[in-house]
Amino acid sequence: MNVEVRTVKTAAEQAAVEQFDAAAGGLPGSPATAAARREAIGRVRANGLPHRRIEDWKYTDLRAALRDLPAPAVPSDAPIGPESLSELDAWRIVIIDGGTPSIPEGLAAQGVEVVSLARELSGDAGAELLQDWPAESASSVLDLNTAFMSTGVVIRVGEGVQLDRPIHIACVTTVPEAASVYMRNGLEVGAGASATVIESYEGPDGIGYVVNTAARISVGRDAMLTLVKVQRDGNAAFHLSTSAIDIAERARLTYAPFTTGALLSRNQVAFAFGGVHAELNVAGIQLLGGRQHGDTTLFVDHALPDGASRELFKTVLDDRARGVFQGKIIVRKDAQKVDGRMMTQALMLSERAEADNKPELEIYADDVQCGHGATTGRIDENLLFYLRARGIPELMAKALLIEAFIGESIQAIGNEAIGEALSGIAHDWVSGHAAGEGEDGS
Repeated sequence: MNVEVRTVKTAAEQAAVEQFDAAAGGLPGSPATAAARREAIGRVRANGLPHRRIEDWKYTDLRAALRDLPAPAVPSDAPIGPESLSELDAWRIVIIDGGTPSIPEGLAAQGVEVVSLARELSGDAGAELLQDWPAESASSVLDLNTAFMSTGVVIRVGEGVQLDRPIHIACVTTVPEAASVYMRNGLEVGAGASATVIESYEGPDGIGYVVNTAARISVGRDAMLTLVKVQRDGNAAFHLSTSAIDIAERARLTYAPFTTGALLSRNQVAFAFGGVHAELNVAGIQLLGGRQHGDTTLFVDHALPDGASRELFKTVLDDRARGVFQGKIIVRKDAQKVDGRMMTQALMLSERAEADNKPELEIYADDVQCGHGATTGRIDENLLFYLRARGIPELMAKALLIEAFIGESIQAIGNEAIGEALSGIAHDWVSGHAAGEGEDGS
């Protein structure tokens, strides 16, 4: 007897297909882009959303968590500025509810080209945003982004350009009811150039909106890039992010993801070393409370010799929050003399919180220095006693210890102004959670 097993589509999976059928004709791009969109939604239709039976998603069952998929947001061009990092002196690009990016004047004179996603996809150059994604990036989340992407920017920093202040891409969600925003960005830092780029995301509490963002990034030969991502979406939101970053010969990349927002977030990044003597420094932070679920998944691919990578990731968990860190370093056969290090540390403020750490090394070369570590623990009672014995109140003492724990990653970014801004955000979060065992939020 032959038994046919069919997987029943969830409401979110069915909604994705129906929404695409309704929206496809109005999405930007060339015929090649339209074909890529159709192929992507076909994969979503066939595969569904990621679930825990997929190894890379074992800790984040998106299929079970995302019960419905809101329709794409109605773009807004309302004159509103971001709250996150607004004190920084930066070239600010603002995108509101998936609307047209506001691109500041003056960047062209600095040797930086900025074009909207819609304009990029209308020409042949847009193929770079659609093709050659690494296998590690493949998922229905990226396919959904490809199918629906409607806003974003492509930034090209010219060869030898030395930017004296950051470029800040601010994605602000203001929707009054659940909606989805699909953004795709591109960033190219030319040979010998130096730039700092900040992405920030924020939106209202209590509304189950979805942000699905993707980025293709390249750091050219002898170039330097500091890339900071600040995710402060609302407490009922879903934030899904996929990035692929290529690092060329002697290039230096600092990547700093900073997460305090969203009910469920997934930040997945694939780093590929495409040249010798390249360097990667990851300095990450997750601060989660209530019933938040935060997942950071990083793949580092050393394909060539003499590369160096450092990953330091800090998670602080309160209430019933769950923090996930998955980090994998691959050293290919010819990648001799690679130095790859990874450390993830979780600080638990509640006995009900959960930390899942999964560091991995996959090494095929024999002359390398690689290592990884993972720790999970509570506030050190001896240090707490030491501070209290010197007259510091208990809550203040706990806050000082939590901020010191976080501070190591902030300091590793190497930018004083950005460090101060992130320290301020961290201080506000810690002030509300230092007591531990807080109320169950959402």
